[in-house]
Amino acid sequence: MKQAPDQGALPLDQERASTEKKETENRYRDDVRTLAGKLLTVQDEERRRISRDLHDDVNQRLGAIGLQLDTLSRNLPDSPSVIRRRIRVIRRHVSELSDDVRGLAYRFHQTTVEDLGLVTALQRYLNDFVKRTGISARFTKPRSADSIPLRLATCLYRIAQESLGNVGLHANASQVSLTLVVSSDEISLTVCDDGIGMDLEEVKRRKDGLGMLSMEERAKLLDGTISWCSSPGNGTTVFTRFDPGTELR
Repeated sequence: MKQAPDQGALPLDQERASTEKKETENRYRDDVRTLAGKLLTVQDEERRRISRDLHDDVNQRLGAIGLQLDTLSRNLPDSPSVIRRRIRVIRRHVSELSDDVRGLAYRFHQTTVEDLGLVTALQRYLNDFVKRTGISARFTKPRSADSIPLRLATCLYRIAQESLGNVGLHANASQVSLTLVVSSDEISLTVCDDGIGMDLEEVKRRKDGLGMLSMEERAKLLDGTISWCSSPGNGTTVFTRFDPGTELR
């Protein structure tokens, strides 16, 4: 005689399967976040190495070549004037290349954050941004940012870099403002431009916003939040916020 199926077992199995599926998804999400954090850490360490190699090795060698050219020029009293002119041209090119390498080294890593502090580092980066793009900029600074731990300062610097990079490449803006707030309630950074804006839903659908994903992961790693406010024709505002002391937990 056939046994009747247990009608009550099916919903229970479905519930268990649903719970297991959610747990698997949560584990997968946590693993992805952990991996993203490790990748960002490795990326920062690699940038630090390249930055120091550029500054301490390549730039020092260029400086030595420049000095050798100066000596060569001084020790050729009877040489034709055309040779002197060519040496001066080479000397000028070496100096320009040295300046470029120094600038590249400082853009690559947060050495300036470590050495100069977050506010000065941001101001220097903003000055360089204005020079490169021709976009005018305003920086609203806190009285002091000394209380911000280095990891958090580096995170804010990287988010500012990425945001300004997007403004320079995509926004077609004429002005950008940077506001850093340090108070007992919050540490926040706002980057706002008057450019062409974007359709955020479309950007998310394209799934090619690696810069935005990178900024999100940086903020999440330190228990912070980041958001974008934008629409076509209305510029873009990037706002990231952290609780004071969060980074130390």
